[in-house]
Amino acid sequence: MQERYLGDIHDFYKFLFLKYLSKKLKKKIGLNWYLVDPKQVGIGEEKKKDGEKRNYLKNDDICKLDLKISKEFEKIVNIKDRNIKNFTYQTHLNNYIKFFNEKIPHINREFWLRESLKFFKNNDIIFLDPDNGLLKRKESRNSLKHLLIDELLKYFCEKKIVIFTQFQSYNKNHLIYLEEIKKFLIYHNLGVSLPIIRNRTAPNTFFFTIGDNDAIKKKKIYNLYKIYEKKMKTNVELITI
Repeated sequence: MQERYLGDIHDFYKFLFLKYLSKKLKKKIGLNWYLVDPKQVGIGEEKKKDGEKRNYLKNDDICKLDLKISKEFEKIVNIKDRNIKNFTYQTHLNNYIKFFNEKIPHINREFWLRESLKFFKNNDIIFLDPDNGLLKRKESRNSLKHLLIDELLKYFCEKKIVIFTQFQSYNKNHLIYLEEIKKFLIYHNLGVSLPIIRNRTAPNTFFFTIGDNDAIKKKKIYNLYKIYEKKMKTNVELITI
């Protein structure tokens, strides 16, 4: 996640989902933005002009899915107004979400992760929002834009239910791509026991859920996902692979 993306269409769908889940479970959901400074990634990253998918704010059918969220996002259409700390201080979403706003550092990322685990000590469900999703290859400079498997394992070992964002692949069918990610998770002893949430945005985003099966059943999350799919109609699809 980068500040310039704050309030784009992907962010809107993310917060629709987290607010829904929090209200149904009657508890706050932890959100680790996986916040990145584009300067740390490289010059090419700084020059990108993405993060401007905001035409949805002119679409009444989308905005009415949650008028409170869409009204807040209308205030940050100008890139100069997108500030994570200001947003998390002012937003009504504080009633539903606990925000971890620290940027991923190039050096001592392990310390950053430990701090996030301490921060979310009392939260059962954590949402991780890396730019590109889970990394399935050797770490590199651009791993700042990814969730690392060791980080996912550490959250899991803390008995958290973890939901993370994955962006679609541009050169593979999405079902094949999701199957590859699932196999990678299983290889690392992390099962995907719930359907994957597909957000029909451009590009699509997917929410994977990882956690202890007993804990997931106790919270009846599967049923909540089914209700959410019906509520969102053609905007969201549940995928089982």
